[in-house]
Amino acid sequence: MTRRAAILMYHILDISCSKGEVKYCCIPERFTAQMAWLAEAYHPVSLDILLSGLNGKSELPFNAVAVTFDDGFASTFEHAMPVLERYRIPATMFIVANRIGGDNDWMHRRGMSQRALMDAQQIREMHAANMTIGSHTLTHPRLPDCNPDEMSREIVNSKAKLEDILSFPVHHFAYPYGLYNETARALVEQTGYLSACSTRSGFNNPETDCYELRRLEIFGSDRLWNLKQKLKFGTNNTSATFPIKYYLGRTLSRLSAKN
Repeated sequence: MTRRAAILMYHILDISCSKGEVKYCCIPERFTAQMAWLAEAYHPVSLDILLSGLNGKSELPFNAVAVTFDDGFASTFEHAMPVLERYRIPATMFIVANRIGGDNDWMHRRGMSQRALMDAQQIREMHAANMTIGSHTLTHPRLPDCNPDEMSREIVNSKAKLEDILSFPVHHFAYPYGLYNETARALVEQTGYLSACSTRSGFNNPETDCYELRRLEIFGSDRLWNLKQKLKFGTNNTSATFPIKYYLGRTLSRLSAKN
């Protein structure tokens, strides 16, 4: 049986300050409960181990799941690090390289709260604690809207800048807003990244393009049962009736195939 792996996507670990960011804010207490359960019920792995397993270079652990954070909020450093270290959960932080020590201007320009991003020293501390640092471009643009020179700067220069800060290779990338096209995907590969994460939901398996990895987004409103359901079914859509509809659909599909 082919094993599958899931990747979780978080953004802000804090109480929401505006209506627009409710979706992106997971309160720290809820995150702690989610990680405590994850450490018991699943096999948390780094993106490097997940990728090695998908590529057949090593055995992929059963129930493998990787934890990722987009944008590099300072609240991630404050609230996530102690929890991840307590439960020995590896994680990947995708950093907007030209906004280090700054703020999330791409969000508050759209009416969301202004929030601080991690500075270089915090990023180094995360790296020293065996957390993976990945690139989320220089300025968080919509890559398909960039001209070739802009796209190249965002993808290539962000890797170089982070590597200069860390004195360590940066192997993983995440597409801002989950948006990419064939040109962006090819450039990420040519730049030397080993993987790229999208925002498309679902599981990853050996047939998955490692430059179009799927992730399950954890919303601010998600309770523990939502997380459990997302990991069981590989979808962002959760409800009390979803399992019934899912299994009913599979049953009807099998009956239809027999006829």
